[in-house]
Amino acid sequence: MKNSVFVEGSKLKNLNSGLGQFTLHLINSILQKKESFDVSCYLPKSNEGIFSNSVNYIHTSPWHRIFGVSTQATIWHWLYQGSPYWPKNKNTKVILTIHDLNFLYQYKGWKQRKALHYLQRQVDRADQIVTISQFTQNEVLKNLKLKEQSISVIYNGVDTSLNNPTKPKIDIHQKYLFAIGIVAAKKNFHVLIPALAKLKDLALIIAGNCSSPYAKSIQQTIDRMGLSDRIHLLGEVTENEKTWLYKNCEGLVFPSLSEGFGLPVVEAMRFGKPVFCSNLTSLPEIAGELGYYFNDFDADHMASLILSGLSDFSMHQHKSEQTVAWSHQFSWQKAAEKYLSLYASLH
Repeated sequence: MKNSVFVEGSKLKNLNSGLGQFTLHLINSILQKKESFDVSCYLPKSNEGIFSNSVNYIHTSPWHRIFGVSTQATIWHWLYQGSPYWPKNKNTKVILTIHDLNFLYQYKGWKQRKALHYLQRQVDRADQIVTISQFTQNEVLKNLKLKEQSISVIYNGVDTSLNNPTKPKIDIHQKYLFAIGIVAAKKNFHVLIPALAKLKDLALIIAGNCSSPYAKSIQQTIDRMGLSDRIHLLGEVTENEKTWLYKNCEGLVFPSLSEGFGLPVVEAMRFGKPVFCSNLTSLPEIAGELGYYFNDFDADHMASLILSGLSDFSMHQHKSEQTVAWSHQFSWQKAAEKYLSLYASLH
């Protein structure tokens, strides 16, 4: 009789989010290699059929938040911390994937204590803890109490299909730098505006949800500085449009303050593009020695680093090849194999 795994995939409700993409690609890769397991996927009803018919679909329900989820599966996999859905059966083995502890920096006071308490409850319930970077693992060990659970790092992958490049609806004829992510304060995108003001021959495209007050303040700064012809907040893009933007950009700029992994870094490297990012949290771990790092966010320093980095990258053709090679260590297939090994260890 096969072991059964219940994969909590509720984040599929938003496929434009980082957690939505993580859930989609990891489950797809697990299903391709799952010979020794029966897999049930817990997801919104609107997502039924997103995977092959070999998966058993179970729909999310508001009642499950109150009473828990009944399942006969031998293993429950929380794909992200903070899930409101818990296994009802206390004998079910549990794996918890922790992406980040961003709430430690986003919240203060009772909100921070509440989030930390909830995550500690999940950790207490889990038999195995997985983090998506060594940085996140260090954060977990520093802020949470583990009992006898083992903890390991399994890196995220990057989608290698590369899709069909489709130009987004934007009128741009200049060479451009690219940034992508929800336009929120933790992404620190506002520091790019004064830096780009100094780079007269380059444009900047920022893709991602831009409905926040932070995004609106960035647009106001762009307008006030007279840069609306060179800096574009594009909003959310399709996977095909994202592929076009990576393929045609001069490089990725990613001054984020808080990342558990930093998927855009790997995506850009998969296209052989130079990456300019902050030297904070997980980013030096993910970009390695091939990244170009902002030591601070002074506009002169950032502009100088971008110019020197672009020149260095174009002068040394092997750097593009090395960048692509580096990115291949981050594979959904490799991640799926490691998770399946964890499932087998809990049998």
